[in-house]
Amino acid sequence: MAVYNDIRTKYENRVPVGYDSVTELDAINNSIKNLFTIELGEVPGKPWLGNPISLYLFDNIGFFQERAIETALKNVLNKYEPRVNLISIKINKQEEYNSLSAIINYSAFIHGTEVFQSLDLSMAHNTLTSVSTRTQTTY
Repeated sequence: MAVYNDIRTKYENRVPVGYDSVTELDAINNSIKNLFTIELGEVPGKPWLGNPISLYLFDNIGFFQERAIETALKNVLNKYEPRVNLISIKINKQEEYNSLSAIINYSAFIHGTEVFQSLDLSMAHNTLTSVSTRTQTTY
């Protein structure tokens, strides 16, 4: 029996056609992707939930902006994703593509076993999109 359950959109030929059930680490990764895709202030009653990238939309991303984004993402994960024991978040800027990459390392307990996960999310801060590019699981 699965500890964590969630749903994700099912696609056929890039067209959404329904939903699939996902469990365990897929459910946690799905939740993290959703938290980072939501724009800050988009959810009524939860103004600090979401992705802070829109705050830096027209800024040149420097060291202080990277740390601010990293801190905001850590705060969102710590507050809204209790299943995750956050190890680190690393922000990499890609100025030539006007985008950021966030590498999230975390652990979660699934069926009594601590599982370490690395999730690499690319976020184009000009379009507020989030696309998973790579995940790695270590038991």
